[in-house]
Amino acid sequence: MQPWLASFENSVGNYLPTILGALAILLVGWIVALLAAAGTRKGLARLGTNQRLAAHSESKLDFEKIAGRVVFWAILLLALIGMFGVLNVDGVSGPLSTLANTVMTYLPRALLAIVLALVGWLVATVVRTIVNKALGATRLDEKLSASAEMQPLSNTMGNVAYWLVLLLFLPAIVGVLGIQGLMVPLSAMTTEFVGMLPNIFAAIVIGVVGWIIAKVVRGLVTNLLSATGVDRFSQQNESTRDLKLSQLGGTLVFILVIVPTLIAALDALRIESISGPLTDMLDMFLAAVPNIIAAAAILIIAWFLGRFVADLVARLLSNLGFDRLPERLGLAHAFAPPPREGEFIASPDGTVTPEALGHAPPRLTLSELGGHTALFFIMLFATVEAAHRVGFTGVRELLETFIEFGANVLLGLVIFVIGYWLANLAAQAIERTSPGNAVGMARIARVAILGLVLAMGLRAMGIADEIVNLAFGLVLGAVAVAVALAFGLGGRDAAGRLADHWAERHLRK
Repeated sequence: MQPWLASFENSVGNYLPTILGALAILLVGWIVALLAAAGTRKGLARLGTNQRLAAHSESKLDFEKIAGRVVFWAILLLALIGMFGVLNVDGVSGPLSTLANTVMTYLPRALLAIVLALVGWLVATVVRTIVNKALGATRLDEKLSASAEMQPLSNTMGNVAYWLVLLLFLPAIVGVLGIQGLMVPLSAMTTEFVGMLPNIFAAIVIGVVGWIIAKVVRGLVTNLLSATGVDRFSQQNESTRDLKLSQLGGTLVFILVIVPTLIAALDALRIESISGPLTDMLDMFLAAVPNIIAAAAILIIAWFLGRFVADLVARLLSNLGFDRLPERLGLAHAFAPPPREGEFIASPDGTVTPEALGHAPPRLTLSELGGHTALFFIMLFATVEAAHRVGFTGVRELLETFIEFGANVLLGLVIFVIGYWLANLAAQAIERTSPGNAVGMARIARVAILGLVLAMGLRAMGIADEIVNLAFGLVLGAVAVAVALAFGLGGRDAAGRLADHWAERHLRK
């Protein structure tokens, strides 16, 4: 027993200082790791790292605690390497030493990358502050934001400058870390983006200046049109009373200014796939502007001229007694005007019921109807010419066809009116020749004339010419057959006696 204890004491006594030294290294490393982690957390807490990072991201991670733990385990790893090195445990200390060497070799790069990131963040923050204060001092952002109903422009431009500075620092940070797979495309992207900065700046300047000019021109045009009193024309009609022509004109001018401005801004970006088609569209639009203005001028002039002509035609027809024409033609009951506003409508039996009460629309005489018809055709002809100006061939052809058909319809209506008048005139003349005995003949003559006039009117309108011809032929054929049958059946006895007389004379010979 004594020799074994002596041997154990000799063995342990030889390794005991080594073991105690290893434990001391581990203990000291653990204490240093705790102190370093605590110091890291407190230092980052004083800098407000969590608050600053949370302000620019939606992450709720405790970055101060994470940094403290990284420092703790890094120092503790070094302590473990030292402990296993003292104990001469090569199977463990070798890989840990390799890992530590790799980490220590990469650590300066990581620290430099962190320093660059902090510098970039500080520079970006300073640039954003300068941009915000500069734009805030000009008060331009307040005016633009109030007009466009958006956030202050200074905040937007400050954030753009902030992220732009960070983007410029990003390739340097990635290059220090030695991440070549990310370094090449990121550097190319940054270089291309920096090359586009002048174009982007020019596009922004063009857009802002064009927007300001368009807004100023819109205000000038709106006030000018309002001063000339063009809004009175839209207020005369109930349906367009809420429409202000001055504001409409200002909006059109604003569009005419802002659209070329936007296309010029896109063209400044040198993006041909976008600016090319838009430029072609703008050229086509600008080429069509004179024709559009001419078409609008034609319609406006035709409207005022048509109203003047309509009033003139209505007065002329009224002075010529055109309103009494239905009474002369015997159509007074068909063209009886409705009661005026405030009058009541009586029932057929002469009583007035609640259902019979009502407010009829204003009375429209035949002379006024003629004036409205003249205005309609004047505007129709003006629309044809306006469609021709703007190149609407299909609309022009459609309106021309409608005008031709309308002329035929008017001709047919004139034939109907004249024929109705002639039919009544012929019937009255026949009745005067034999009062009380020629009523049937008068009605037959009246119906015959009306049938003939109806066929002529429908043919003039161009409505189913073949059907009209066939119907007219059938009617005449039916009348001829009826007359033949009536004559044949009515004269049967006389024809028999005449035939007997002819036969007797022939037999005597």
